[in-house]
Amino acid sequence: MINFLNIDERHVEYNLYYLRQLVFEVTDSCNLKCKYCTFAELYQGHEERGGKKISFAKAKQIIDYLLPLWRKVYSPGANYPVVVSFYGGEPLMNMPFITETIDYLKQINDTGKCFSYGMTTNAMLLDKNMDYLVENDFHLLISLDGNEHAHSYRVDHAGKNSFHQVIGNIKKLRDNYPEYFRKRIAFNSVLHNRSNVESVYRFINENFGHTPQISTLSNTGIRKDKINEYIEMYQNPMQSLFSSKNCETIEAEMFIKSPRIYNLVQYIHKFSGNVFDDFNDLLGDNSSFDFLPTGTCAPFSKKMFITVDGKILPCERIDHDFFYGCVHDDHVDLDCKKVADQHNAYVFKFIKHCEHCAINQHCKQCVYQNEDIRKKNVNNCRDYCNKNEFDNGIASNLNFLREYPHYYKRILNEAAIRH
Repeated sequence: MINFLNIDERHVEYNLYYLRQLVFEVTDSCNLKCKYCTFAELYQGHEERGGKKISFAKAKQIIDYLLPLWRKVYSPGANYPVVVSFYGGEPLMNMPFITETIDYLKQINDTGKCFSYGMTTNAMLLDKNMDYLVENDFHLLISLDGNEHAHSYRVDHAGKNSFHQVIGNIKKLRDNYPEYFRKRIAFNSVLHNRSNVESVYRFINENFGHTPQISTLSNTGIRKDKINEYIEMYQNPMQSLFSSKNCETIEAEMFIKSPRIYNLVQYIHKFSGNVFDDFNDLLGDNSSFDFLPTGTCAPFSKKMFITVDGKILPCERIDHDFFYGCVHDDHVDLDCKKVADQHNAYVFKFIKHCEHCAINQHCKQCVYQNEDIRKKNVNNCRDYCNKNEFDNGIASNLNFLREYPHYYKRILNEAAIRH
């Protein structure tokens, strides 16, 4: 029997005490109009983009709400990391908010928290703001889809490919701050029908010395009248890699960021029985522990996301209709018991599927990404796995390991440490 866990307000409060990441939607404005953006024409269910910018008053309110919680568990000498991230739209379009927020965080002490900063950016305004970003040691995830043709879905509002401006700004950052560029820059590339894994990897690696993270088009909320267009644009990373004449070489070089090895790492971590997250796993028997149903994160266990309107969500990938509370300019509405009850109500809609799923203790499906979530009766779960499918997956990973046994040692030495 699997014991599925109902969370309560204590779990929510604990996650707030030890919050790992606080993310602000700085603005819903963007200086690009990417074809595949989840706020663009292929998708439905998102709020209209109205050129709004979040106020510093909201940032101050949520920080001031968290401060007494953090101080409640403060221990002298503690140095608990909290990443403060800035999200958009294009976050660099609201730099005053970013600078005010960071200035305020720098004044905070006696919390045991160590703040660092991150941002996802399209790099269009990077040249104007790079000095500040370097000075504050930002971790930057830059959106770059590869060469000029691969990048051609990322256009400005006049329909012009943003490639040359983006590349120029990235090179300027690299040339002015080479050590920072090496340590703090990462790339995200969206795969589609104008690119492939090998060409994207080669372009970014040869020009900038980095291995990109390969992302796929979102499969949630696709408009019914745009399904054929989505299918034409979509490309599977695994199939793209296998179609390359240099598949093995690319896979070895990309390693953890290659699709097949990433899947292998997930298999080893979840199903090998040889991975322990902490001493409790090593010394105790967790077979009788309660498990969270579905792959939905417990509220604030990974991050807290504040929208441009002040809505509080567990992350930026969730429809804003499912907000937990709200940050106003003069107060915060957040009831931990209501948050727990809302979470339980949604995840337990899927419990009949979970009970019979072969990966029910290792699920990665967030219920908020399931289009049935708004229905009273849930009819399917897109990640449901029967025993036969599970056994085939295990066999596939074992066969891969037999063919490339040296990858196991590399995973233990490199991937496990990163995890």
